[in-house]
Amino acid sequence: MIDRTKMPTLLAAALAISLAGCSKPQESLQEDALVQQESGGAQWPQGNDAVSGEASMLASAPAGEASAMPPPLDTSRMQPAQIIDRAGFGQPIIAADLEIPAGWQTVGGVAWNDGTDCITNQLQIGWTAMAPDSLTAIEILPGFNWQVAGTEIQMNPCPAAPYRSTREFLEATVQRTRPGARVLDYQDQPEVAQQMAQSAQSHPQAQLRHDAGRVLIAYNKDGVEMREVLGAAITFSQMQGNVVAGTATISSVRGPNGRVDFELGKRVGATMRLNPQWLEAMKQRGMANLQRVSDGQRRSINDWHNRQMAIISARGEADRAAIRMRTNREVAGIYSAIAANTSATSDRMHASNIDTINQVNSYAGVDGTVVKSSIHGGDQVFQNSNDPSQAYSTDEAYPNPPSGYVELERVP
Repeated sequence: MIDRTKMPTLLAAALAISLAGCSKPQESLQEDALVQQESGGAQWPQGNDAVSGEASMLASAPAGEASAMPPPLDTSRMQPAQIIDRAGFGQPIIAADLEIPAGWQTVGGVAWNDGTDCITNQLQIGWTAMAPDSLTAIEILPGFNWQVAGTEIQMNPCPAAPYRSTREFLEATVQRTRPGARVLDYQDQPEVAQQMAQSAQSHPQAQLRHDAGRVLIAYNKDGVEMREVLGAAITFSQMQGNVVAGTATISSVRGPNGRVDFELGKRVGATMRLNPQWLEAMKQRGMANLQRVSDGQRRSINDWHNRQMAIISARGEADRAAIRMRTNREVAGIYSAIAANTSATSDRMHASNIDTINQVNSYAGVDGTVVKSSIHGGDQVFQNSNDPSQAYSTDEAYPNPPSGYVELERVP
């Protein structure tokens, strides 16, 4: 992104060049005209010479066509005008002084779009000087700053757009602001790009490229065939693969076909003087907005980091809790097994002691009960499976129990 602290310098250079950039050396224009006449292409208007050419054309044109053409304008006398910022600082402040042809009216001024976090797109200059014929005008349109699509990075809040040259940008601007207009020609302006390069401050980590040009378009307005030239000077800055581009303003000069005066744009642009107080206020406003956006990004990063740490901490705590619960269950199982074994052992020892006192042995009965038999009656005990209440003991070597009797096992 273009450094906001350098915006006053960039803006001053852009505004000074914007209207002057609509002009072109007369020799070059004449060369263009000769080439276009030979090739049958569109002809660029040629300053004041276009007025005499138009008069000649009207003299030989049918009466109906001549009456449709507005009379030539007298722009020899100039009057003071201003570009005013009415919304940026609580009260109107003059952004720039300049001169426009006498009798012309101005509309627009400086506006601010605080709804975008792209700092260089917050300043919006939209200003027009309109001739009495309501057709001829000099205009400054808001510029635009963007990341070149395919190179954008997430932390840069400026929008992504596909424009990789001034030509692509201007042709897209025509489609957006002049629906239905026909693009007749485009011309590079290397001399304007060179002026931008001389005015720009170098950046040790960025590769800068300056590109300037103008596009000639045609359309019909109120029955009059119009010609308009839109120009821009764009700086492309590349750093670590990310390419950002932007222009502070887009310039425009328009009027009826054959009467677009390039020299007028140059004359008006040469009189423009930016207000130092407004430049300083603009710089401070931009710095404050940049700080606000930076603080917001920092908070967003911190919030994301805290959320991720909370997720990791919660997951770790859940894992630790599961381990504690599993360990507690295992320990409880061990204690329970020990207690059960101890209890069973105690019960067996107690039962054995009772049997010793009573001089009996215990045997596991057929119905799950315990059968007590005197130690004096014999070690073999038989029980009737059909009537468990009937049992006997014997010491016979080869006992022959009655049918239905089974031998019981001694309980240790």
